[in-house]
Amino acid sequence: MINSPALSDVTDSGLYLHYRLLDESDIPQIMTLERSAHSHPWRQSSFEDCLNGRQKCWLAEHKGVLVGYVVVTHGGGDAELLNISVSPAFQRKGIGRCLLKLAVECVKEKADMLFLEVRVSNRKAIALYEKEDFFEVGQRKNYYPTVNGHEDALLMARQL
Repeated sequence: MINSPALSDVTDSGLYLHYRLLDESDIPQIMTLERSAHSHPWRQSSFEDCLNGRQKCWLAEHKGVLVGYVVVTHGGGDAELLNISVSPAFQRKGIGRCLLKLAVECVKEKADMLFLEVRVSNRKAIALYEKEDFFEVGQRKNYYPTVNGHEDALLMARQL
């Protein structure tokens, strides 16, 4: 089981966030956010896997509104950030950084390293990860689907 982090946080811009684990009743709402934030969203079954498995999906809410989420898992001394998303209406307000800190808190007692993949074209996300002490460890060729084919992923890691 992934450790329970603090249940709330405040972004640098002053937004109060409440965290809680994904519940089955949240699936329609999380799918709406996922589709609005990604050109190639996760399937619903991927979020359903978070309900009973080793991977956990933490929701971030502001005034009762879902503004983001993070999905993490761990095993064998390593952890992986599987998905992190912020509602387009709430981006650039520090929520992503808070969710990233939450991911680290969730797995730091269970793993030595936290890994993630990010599209090589996602410069904003890469800059955030670098600010939070992630470093490049490799690339995965043709990892992400695009409208015109595939795009490489940057593999990043952070020592915990």
